Amino acid sequence: MTETLDLLQQVLALGKEQGLTQITLAQRAGITPESLSRAKRGGDMRVSTLNDLAHVVGLKLSLVSGAPLREKIDSGTLFE
Repeated sequence: MTETLDLLQQVLALGKEQGLTQITLAQRAGITPESLSRAKRGGDMRVSTLNDLAHVVGLKLSLVSGAPLREKIDSGTLFE
């Protein structure tokens, strides 16, 4: 699973928790339901589109450094 698809799945899950259908979510983000369906199948979409979808459910995309987390995972100290 790509990172984009993983993020999209999180947005869709939160939308479902909020009672939004995927059709409604897509429409509120300004895309067609077909575009959302293609993104789910292909696992790729524009960052701006993913951001629009996230905004609909109250999320905000941001970048964080993965290096410290990767180091903790590799050293086995993630949960210490």
